[in-house]
Amino acid sequence: MKPTVFLVKFFVIFCFAFCAFYFNANVVSSQNPTDIDCFKGNWTVKLRNNPNQSFSWKVSEDLNQSWLHGVVEQNGNKISTDFWRQNGKKIERFAFTGNSVFVKIESEGWEADKLILKGSMSDKSGENKIRETITKVSEREFNALWEMENSEGKWIVFGDEICTK
Repeated sequence: MKPTVFLVKFFVIFCFAFCAFYFNANVVSSQNPTDIDCFKGNWTVKLRNNPNQSFSWKVSEDLNQSWLHGVVEQNGNKISTDFWRQNGKKIERFAFTGNSVFVKIESEGWEADKLILKGSMSDKSGENKIRETITKVSEREFNALWEMENSEGKWIVFGDEICTK
């Protein structure tokens, strides 16, 4: 067999093997659970300091299962939407509200039952550093503590939520 023919056959076999491996790896990885799958479902969100005020948060897969998409409603009115994705261990969350607030936060992953996402929140008045600490209570409940960094570098709570399925 000529060396050129051998190389062509080797290349074709290599390409078929690579494509088969790549396809199978993508099918398996898209079916594996992620660290954010726990958020899928229909949630009731109550404010700790005002439990009578509640919101619904519906989270499902979107955009070819590459994102989780959440919609927050109160009294039938959509007040925000958010998108989550996991890239390796990194978890990213982007949220948009009806009053022009944009949130971009990320985390390096869960530490035991805590997920700490840090980033920024911006609106028409400017941008602030924020963090959200999510603490799992059970498979059907978690707490979300929202904090903003003040000008002195101290974290001030601006939201404390109880979320239940």
